[in-house]
Amino acid sequence: MDFITLKRCKVYGYTGCLDFEKEKGQYFYVTCKLGISSIEGKLTDRLEDTIDYASIFEIIKDTVESSRFNLIEKLASEISFRVLKNDSRIEEVHVLVEKPDAPVDGDFDAMMVEISQTRSEICHKAVLSLGSNMGDRQENLQQAIDLLRGNKEIDKLRFASLYETQPVGYDDQPDFLNTCVEFETTLTPHELLLFTQSIEKTLHRVKTIVNGPRTIDLDILLYGTQRYDDNDLVIPHPRMYERAFVLRPLNELGLYEGEIPEDKYVRKIEESLI
Repeated sequence: MDFITLKRCKVYGYTGCLDFEKEKGQYFYVTCKLGISSIEGKLTDRLEDTIDYASIFEIIKDTVESSRFNLIEKLASEISFRVLKNDSRIEEVHVLVEKPDAPVDGDFDAMMVEISQTRSEICHKAVLSLGSNMGDRQENLQQAIDLLRGNKEIDKLRFASLYETQPVGYDDQPDFLNTCVEFETTLTPHELLLFTQSIEKTLHRVKTIVNGPRTIDLDILLYGTQRYDDNDLVIPHPRMYERAFVLRPLNELGLYEGEIPEDKYVRKIEESLI
């Protein structure tokens, strides 16, 4: 493991339990130690093969300046979370927050809190179902995959073959091409939902009728082993186990081994996504 340390970054902020701390503010010192499996720049001497120190400093500065937490424990945790989300090469972060002007009677240098966090603690495996039955179906799916790949908070994509499938719910429309994609992400479930919706918008999905034809459709099927149920998002997807066009690609990925409905045909095709 290699390490990069930003030592005692001095930033003015407003974290504290007392009202005057949130109103007047004070200086904080933040030390951020980044753990990377191996810094390629030590061999290549290329700027792109190391961590962008300036971007890490800006994360520290923005977090301290914009936060109104009660506890420096929470401030340190938020800094480590944002730093890990910033660059997938960072495997662990140790953040030390010093509060030299803490409102405590006595002679001291600073009150300090140190928080450690690893990528595995904030990174989750997510699974999406993708489908298209308008225009160039394969190109639509490819563009969606490319947009997923382009998000720095999504990594290690693994996707199934393409399947040509009969439509479900509304039969008077062309057949779909479907696939499923598994990946690791530091996006929260709702952040992931917003991102998938932005992909649909980018690829000009127009919602006309329920279960009708569409340029692209992305559904969140799974997010680790976690369960969500609110007005915007239900995970696991409530109808995924009723749909052969979801279960067959999941089975190919080794993510499902149960019964698969046979009321609609789902035909694996030779073409594949890159």
